[in-house]
Amino acid sequence: MDTWLADMGAYFEAFPDAPALAVDMALYGPPADLAGYGLARSMIRTPEQIDLYPSSEMG
Repeated sequence: MDTWLADMGAYFEAFPDAPALAVDMALYGPPADLAGYGLARSMIRTPEQIDLYPSSEMG
């Protein structure tokens, strides 16, 4: 299995409500085994709400 495909599956599992983020992290994010999975884990565990899809009004 291709590495990016396995990474994408892991990210889809981590972010089921944000498929665009999962694709972006798998294809364009940091290498999963070096920083990507740690970054995803930090995003999941933060108590702050992260606006994944900001409105187009933001500059």
